[in-house]
Amino acid sequence: MPNMSYCRFENTVNDMQDCLNAIEDREVNDLSDYEVKALQHFLELGKVIVDYKEEIEEIIEKNEQR
Repeated sequence: MPNMSYCRFENTVNDMQDCLNAIEDREVNDLSDYEVKALQHFLELGKVIVDYKEEIEEIIEKNEQR
């Protein structure tokens, strides 16, 4: 089920932090093939997020001025 638009980023960032905590805590030894593919996609999305850094910063700045 997709996130509601009013909490999309909040929910996603919490889930991303949970994933990063698992990597940091080395809780990644028994991943299924499905989870390994998801981890690969997670990394690819991270690279795309970095590519959108300027746009994201502009959105943040615009919304902080409200």
